[in-house]
Amino acid sequence: MKKVSFFTFGCKLNQYESQGMAEKLHDEYKIAFDDDNADIYIINSCTVTAEAERKLRQLYRRLKKKSPKSNFVIVGCYSEVNPEELKELGFDLVLGVKQKVNIRAELSKLLDGEARDKAAEILGQTYFSVSSSPEGRTRAYIGIEDGCLNHCAYCRIRLARGTRIDSKPVELIVNEFTDLLRAGFKEIVLTGINIGFYGFGSSTKLVELLKRLLAFEGNWRIRLSSLDPRLIDQELIQLITENPEKIAQHVHLSLQSGSDRVLKLMKRNYTKNKYRSIVNDFRRNNPRFSFTTDIIVGFPGETREDFLETLDFVRELEFLKIHVFRFSPRPGTEAAKMVDQVPGNIKKERALILKEIAERSSLSYLKKQLGRESLVLIERSDGKYSFGYDEYFIQHKVPGSLPKEFIRVRTSEIFESGAFSSAEFHCKSMVT
Repeated sequence: MKKVSFFTFGCKLNQYESQGMAEKLHDEYKIAFDDDNADIYIINSCTVTAEAERKLRQLYRRLKKKSPKSNFVIVGCYSEVNPEELKELGFDLVLGVKQKVNIRAELSKLLDGEARDKAAEILGQTYFSVSSSPEGRTRAYIGIEDGCLNHCAYCRIRLARGTRIDSKPVELIVNEFTDLLRAGFKEIVLTGINIGFYGFGSSTKLVELLKRLLAFEGNWRIRLSSLDPRLIDQELIQLITENPEKIAQHVHLSLQSGSDRVLKLMKRNYTKNKYRSIVNDFRRNNPRFSFTTDIIVGFPGETREDFLETLDFVRELEFLKIHVFRFSPRPGTEAAKMVDQVPGNIKKERALILKEIAERSSLSYLKKQLGRESLVLIERSDGKYSFGYDEYFIQHKVPGSLPKEFIRVRTSEIFESGAFSSAEFHCKSMVT
């Protein structure tokens, strides 16, 4: 039995689709994730930044040098927009985004010269459905949506994923959700390219899907992978905050800049005030509600004053965590052709400054959690301590070897860990 090893770059939807591909192959191949020794390597690619692509090419060269006789397959967003480049690099099989679901037939064709399962696989197999997760036995993903209707000036993902919204039917999601709960998973993450567009063009929207899932009994919770500020309304805010036992009290709410002028250049189509009002509405219903976000520094035309506005906005909103990106001009995007490109040394300097402010923002938020109770889902234990995340996406370190269940804890201390120039803060807590 040949061994297939998956390597995944990018978003949670990619992680979900890697699991989906693995399950399509598991009865015919030995499956592994991030294993350097395999007969076949499948790399699920990302094209968000030039750095992501560089790291992928670096991984390919390392694996190719180690296993020159193995087969190398690349799938996903990078291969969708740059297939010829990757063929020239030496990949044996280059597949786009929509071909992932037919991975078994495509692999059969590569290895045997014929698509033995092609007819059976294509028939009725538009969507992935998974029964497990590469992360272990506590958290699993469900991809519910693909595509994005926005036209952000810097984004290349819509060129790869498309501008048509493809929403997985509710019944398929419900079946997948209940199967994962029966398999013992306690947290289900709903993911997609822009899940706020779920159900676009139909009568079923994200709120209706969540209400359908909330009807199921049991000891579990849903986490939403990311929300678009343009697609949040009061009904969604109310539904999330009124169900803290079943829906995580945390969302990843992409910001990108704290300057209205830069947001307009980015074509984000919201203002700081709009973003602030969403944060305030969530926290009005639940003052502990947490937010993580993405911010791009060095977007074309970003001035020092624009950057300082972003720093002030970060200080004000107290984000739990910020993913800081230096602007990367992506081929085919409007921003790549803009004048007033910011020099690399300034982007690097601004990224370091923002990371420092982001750490202070995180610490300020976490200090307010001291002495408070949270519901932690234990994910692992080293024998002395157990580790897991609560409903606010705060990681806790709890004394004792605890079962992989929900445990109510009280936070007693904040501790710092991290590498390079970024610190991460976690909570030490006691079982209540």
